[in-house]
Amino acid sequence: MEQPLISIVIATYNRASSLRRYSFPAIAKLNYPNYEVVIVDDASTDDTQSFLKTGNENIKNLLILRNNHNKGACFSRNLGVAHTKGEIIVLIDDDVSLFSDCFNELIKIYTEDPDVMTIWGCIYEHGGSGKGTTTFGTGSLWSLRREIFDHFRFDTNLRYFRSSACDEHELARRIQKHGFKIIKAKTAKADHFQAPAENRIWRGLGGDLNHLYEKLKYGSILQYYGLLILGFILILKRLLTKVELNKNWHNHPYYQVLQTPNRLFVFIKERQFSLAAKWLFYILIDIPFRAKMKGITESFAKAYSTKWPA
Repeated sequence: MEQPLISIVIATYNRASSLRRYSFPAIAKLNYPNYEVVIVDDASTDDTQSFLKTGNENIKNLLILRNNHNKGACFSRNLGVAHTKGEIIVLIDDDVSLFSDCFNELIKIYTEDPDVMTIWGCIYEHGGSGKGTTTFGTGSLWSLRREIFDHFRFDTNLRYFRSSACDEHELARRIQKHGFKIIKAKTAKADHFQAPAENRIWRGLGGDLNHLYEKLKYGSILQYYGLLILGFILILKRLLTKVELNKNWHNHPYYQVLQTPNRLFVFIKERQFSLAAKWLFYILIDIPFRAKMKGITESFAKAYSTKWPA
């Protein structure tokens, strides 16, 4: 009996060397018989296109898409998924090597438990701070049933400072919020080699704002702006009295709003004026507008559409 079709989706940007060294050789060695590969080149300026055109002899059923300009990982993944045909969609990074039996293990789980809708694979990290460790809950190896994408999409607003940090977790939290089952699979494995990335230096700042945007989608706009005002009051109080901020605030969903005056002070002190202006614009205008509009759109689509891509 033919195995279900699995669609591999890879969003890539200026990582021809990683595709050549890690992802493509591993895909060619998969012992799972029925798969396709959709790769989205996010307007790379290296030799990604020439490699994809000439270096794919060992990859069957390969579809190559290319954005006309850099649009980020979320847009690229949505585009890739829209061109897939498989029952199971597997998202991997372009610096990941799948174990040869990875898909056999995934299909075994999906077949045995129809309630499982998405699976976090087991990632062996190489390089960076996680050298040699295993991790779960990463988009380096994440699979989902096709039905999930009848209702959900990656949120393309998650791109502050050109970083998509938190994008998989934001989508996973939405999926789980609606009652779909997500599990971790120790037997579905891949190596992640953490190749260099141009936007990695912005991951911290971008991730903070992406997370703040996610929280505000379903949160209170009045509380958001109230904490911004409180942040300026607290920094003045700290300067005058030398009293540190109560640590209980660190767990507040809008903590980055509260920290905005302090962030601005540091940026200006380091003469990073453009960074200060961007951060203030995002906090004051961009995040509140985008978050609340997206939250309204998601709620409306869920209430009035049989298919509610959110």
